[in-house]
Order: sequence, then C-alpha cells, then structure tokens
Amino acid sequence: MELKKILNNIDYELKSGDLTKNITELKYDSREIEKDNLFVAISGFETDGHQYIDQALDKGAAAVVLEKDREKYEKGVTYIKVKNSRKIMAEIAKNFFSDPLKDINLIGITGTNGKTTTSYLLYNILKEYKSKAALFGTIKNIIGEQELGSKRTTAESVDLYRYFAQMREKNIKYGVMEVSSHALDLYRVYGMDFKAAVFTNISQEHLDYHENLENYREVKSKLFSQLKSNNFAVINNDDQNSDYIKAKSQGKNYTYSLDSETADLYTTQFKLHSQGMEYKTGGKVNSKFLLNLGGIFNIYNSLAAILTAYLLGINKTVIKKALTKINSVPGRFEIINAGQDFQIVVDYAHTPDGMKNVLETAAAMEKNKLIVLFGCGGDRDRSKRPAMAELAEKYADYIIVSNDNPRSENPQQIFSEIKKGFSKKFSAYEIIADRQKAIEKAIKIAKKDDLVMLLGRGHEKYQVLKDGKIELDDRKVAYQAAEKVKGS
Repeated sequence: MELKKILNNIDYELKSGDLTKNITELKYDSREIEKDNLFVAISGFETDGHQYIDQALDKGAAAVVLEKDREKYEKGVTYIKVKNSRKIMAEIAKNFFSDPLKDINLIGITGTNGKTTTSYLLYNILKEYKSKAALFGTIKNIIGEQELGSKRTTAESVDLYRYFAQMREKNIKYGVMEVSSHALDLYRVYGMDFKAAVFTNISQEHLDYHENLENYREVKSKLFSQLKSNNFAVINNDDQNSDYIKAKSQGKNYTYSLDSETADLYTTQFKLHSQGMEYKTGGKVNSKFLLNLGGIFNIYNSLAAILTAYLLGINKTVIKKALTKINSVPGRFEIINAGQDFQIVVDYAHTPDGMKNVLETAAAMEKNKLIVLFGCGGDRDRSKRPAMAELAEKYADYIIVSNDNPRSENPQQIFSEIKKGFSKKFSAYEIIADRQKAIEKAIKIAKKDDLVMLLGRGHEKYQVLKDGKIELDDRKVAYQAAEKVKGS
C-alpha cells in the first residue's frame, strides 16, 4: 500500500523523504524488518525502539514512524514524526489492513478475574453457532482451525489487525478478545470497533503499573467509553464498580447478577456438585444450564457469556449445547487425574480476589485436608503478597510457598513479604523455592481424599527467573508426580 494512503486521516509531520513509497508490511520489532517495511519506533518500558532505527534501516525499512527527533535524517528514507507512536500504530494498522473490523463482530472482555474463562465460554458458543470463530487471549490465539501462540493477554495493535485480516479472508464473522488494562492504556485496541464489551469485575491487580485502584478502574473503563451507541455492554451488576462502568459506557448497557432480579440475566437457584454445577436463570433468558466447571465465580463467567451470546441473537438451545461440551478451561480450576486417590487442581489465581474465589470453592468440596501451594510474581504489585498469605492460612491445612515467576527480584525478598501475612502462631507452612520440587512435595504428602491446590501459574509453560526462562508446566509436573505416588 502507498505510504500516503496508510497515513490517511492521521496527524503527522513529514521530516524527510516522500509519501509515494509502496509499503509491504508494518513492523515494530526491528529484528523482523524486511525490504520496504514501515518501522514504528515505540518508546517501551525496558527498551526504546528509537535505538533500533539504524538496525531497521540496515534490514531494508523504507520508512520510519518516530516520536523523537534524530540528529540526521538519511536520504532515501521517509521519516514521519508523531506525538504518540503506539496510538498512531493502531491507526495506521487499521488503514493498512483496510479496516477488517467492518466485516467482523468483535467482543472485548475486560476485568481483573474471569477474562480467560468468559472468553473461552463465549468463543465455544460462537463456534457452535457459526462452526468457526476466533479467540484472542492469554492462553492462545485461535482463528478458525488455526492455533497461534500468545505472548501476552492482548497483542499489539498491528498483530491484532493482521489477525482480523486473516479472519476476513476466512469469512469468520465473530471474534472474542481478552482486553487487559495494559492494552487499553498502551493503545493496543485504540479506535477498534467493538460490537460488545464485557465487564467481569475489578479487584487489586497491576498496582505496580497503575499505582492505585482508581487509575486501574479508569483505564478499564476505556473499553466501554469507546463503544459506539449502536453497540452494547454486558456488566457484572454485583461488582461495586458496575455503576462507574455503566456511566462510562457509550453503548446500551445490560447487566447480569447472581441473584438480583433487576438484572437482565440472573440465577433463580444454583447447585454446585463434584462434576460441576447446574442453575436456572431468569430475566432475558429463562432456562436451566449445566456446566462442567466448578465454583460460584464460574457462574458469573457463564452468565456473562450467556447474556452476550443472547444479545448477539444466538438461540438458548445453541448456548446450552455449547456449554455442556466444555469440560475444562486450560489452567483454570483444571483437574489433574493420574489415577491417584486424592484430588489435584491447577489454577491461574494470582490475585487476592482470584485466590479467595478458588479457595472458597475448594472449601466447599468434599475432601479431607486442603494443601495449598502458591507464590507471588516478582517485579509486580508487592502489596498483595501478605494478603494472599492471609487467605491461604484461612482456608488451608498446610501451605507450601514457592516461586511464581520471580523475574529480576530476589525470591527470598518475595518470600519474606509473603510471610508477613501469616499470623505469628501459624506454623503449618514451609518454603521451597524450586517450584518443581515444591509441587512434588505437595503431592507426596497428600493422603487419600486430600485436595492439592497449585495456584498462580495455571496454563503457563515457563518460569521466568532473573537469568532467563526455564521450562516448567505445573500441570505436567503434577501429573508426573501423581503417577509416581500412585505407583509407589
């Protein structure tokens, strides 16, 4: 596409070169640049893309979008200066890929907890409805039959528009996307036309980035303030922030609740059992639903998916059929069964609220003793560490504290801050830094009918340490450890 067309309706300053060049691709990573690509220099957290402009030029970049002036503007290269590279990148990606969202119904899901499960449930409903759909999120990205890896909850804008273009090529009309607070704040979804936006909840998370809950909530609300008037929002009416989100929404608001009959969808009664749950709903959808997932929090997640699907025009028979086919969500209250005589559950819960949800569910399950393994991520919100220890003590019979992606932080510092949450008289815990050894120990000490909860990492397959990443999948380690115990 001609560069001038890519920059249509965009505010910029042409520093050098011309706009007649034909651009073959958009790239923000200089290592991926090929001949006649447009390189967008982004000021990142750890590295500044402006430092890699020369590398991009050496690899054949024809034009550069930047925020900062250069000492020298090379001949033959077009330099385009803008105020915010990330924001402009979303706009030029929309132009370059000819706005594929014109032909797609995109549903964005945001909140502290429940994004992944809600998106997974809704994706499966849409797939049942139209035989093919797309999913973009924490675990993986799926476009029809094609599965792609996922580096972060919400991809960069250029990557997302490339995915949307692939959806258009495959005639896929529906896509579900997890939208993180970082994505909203860093313009990854700026200007995108969402058919619907779903709000799950807000609790303490990412305060290392947002500083306080008010900032965090404000950023989350951006998804709803960018809705068009003919689109809609689906909001958890039981969350204390629901009125704030409603006020920010520019679309038509619909609500779901566990028991409030003023909501558009609510439960009239529910029952949790060992295989999952069943509940009846009132409001816009009057029916009985069966779900092979445990926990009251998953009632909320499924209500959000059901109401969104209904508002998209999907029949309740299709919704019910899709939900009964789902046996688990990867790394979300995922049961590990190697034939052992006790239960093992792996869950992604890594916030106080998420941990409270899964531990309340564990407390209600039939079991002997509850063994909980958890940790807290390094270089992240430190205030949640003692809070999570306090919760673990409240529900668990025995606790093992271990690494959970310490990153550049000293694990011993993390452990000392976690320990502050335990009461002085509490001693039913130990610290095992090595995550694999900690999991093996938790499973080795489990007796018949105990429940072992491995929390914090869920679907993740790598542990991030100070000196790099190592392969570590809690589910795989747990299964292998359970097989050893079973065979001994």
